[in-house]
Amino acid sequence: MKFTQLIMMLLLVMLLAACGAETPPEPEVPENGGQPPAEETQEPAEEPVVEPEEPEEPEEPAIEESDPYIFFMKDGTTAHFRGDGNEYAQLTVRTVFLEENHIAVYEDNGGTTILKVFRIADSAADLVLEKPEFYEEYNPPLEELKSLQPISRYFELPIEAGDKVDGLEVVEIDVAAETPYANFENAIMTEKLEDDGATIRNYYVEGLGEVKREFIMGEGADEFRVTSSLESIE
Repeated sequence: MKFTQLIMMLLLVMLLAACGAETPPEPEVPENGGQPPAEETQEPAEEPVVEPEEPEEPEEPAIEESDPYIFFMKDGTTAHFRGDGNEYAQLTVRTVFLEENHIAVYEDNGGTTILKVFRIADSAADLVLEKPEFYEEYNPPLEELKSLQPISRYFELPIEAGDKVDGLEVVEIDVAAETPYANFENAIMTEKLEDDGATIRNYYVEGLGEVKREFIMGEGADEFRVTSSLESIE
């Protein structure tokens, strides 16, 4: 009997010891599997694309409408004109600036050379000397240049359609003029009616002067035309 009681008491003690023992909680497993958190990587900011700047085109110098020199070629210029319709339509025109606002123009048509001297005023140009068969350099003293008397008015600024100067009439001031050198869209065209019925047309461009001339006789199938057109400039 005592032995049985002893066994019962030992079982009771063991039961109480088992009930008093706490089961340790299971460790929580982190979501990333226990690995240290990865550092956030920031993508490098995109550098702005800088478009290369296009070089600015240089502005062309403005031509003053009150400057009569705009209807002459530059000093020392030699211009060649292609001729059509006549053996003397091919021209070589040389421009030389003289003293006191005078300009000499030598025009060689293969048969003869004509010298023309112009005097430049504030807003006009006058022809003061014209010599055919001239094969020398014209270098007169200043007193001689000043003594030259105007022969005819070459042009007067501002030029407008309808102007008439010494038999020349300004027909258009914004007309196309096709030449081997360039096709101009803003030429000034003048006309002169000769006594024999022929029409002479001249085309002028600012910065160059005369770029084309036409001699027209007759109409339709009977038309005869001689043309001198600017081809090159030296």
